[in-house]
Amino acid sequence: MDALIDLVMLLVFHWRLGLSVVGTTVLAVFLAATLPWFSGAFGLALVIASVGLGLVWEGAAEKKRAERFAKAKEGV
Repeated sequence: MDALIDLVMLLVFHWRLGLSVVGTTVLAVFLAATLPWFSGAFGLALVIASVGLGLVWEGAAEKKRAERFAKAKEGV
């Protein structure tokens, strides 16, 4: 139960990561159902790659937010 709560909190606070994982999971299931050559290994690789992209997206947004915060603090 604690793992489920941790997962929900991760998706709430890091929604970009969750969005990329959920989106590519849906895409992987769709591709596996429609393309005969698209196997589970391809789907797993796609979702793992999306975790990396989600982390990069989240990191870029966090960096931008920190820069805005530092700029606003300098102005005060």
